[in-house]
Amino acid sequence: GVQTCALPISGMEDAAIVATHLLLGAANAGVDSCWVNFFDPDKLAKALGLPENEEIVMLLDLGHAAEGAGPLPNHSSRKPLSETVTFL
Repeated sequence: GVQTCALPISGMEDAAIVATHLLLGAANAGVDSCWVNFFDPDKLAKALGLPENEEIVMLLDLGHAAEGAGPLPNHSSRKPLSETVTFL
């Protein structure tokens, strides 16, 4: 018979792990990258002609950044842990 599992499907987490390894590998090879998460997945899937059973969960830009390009200033700003973490 078919075995079921009470755990949630980990597809998003798995995709994030793969993307992280791709970004780190690109950096190791001297290639710049950027995780793009602001797009319409349905429009993009249609434009790419993907079948309905496939889902786009992220985009990764890979290449060489223009000279002087870098992350936005807020990229490395951090809130104090006291504002974001609660110890139980």
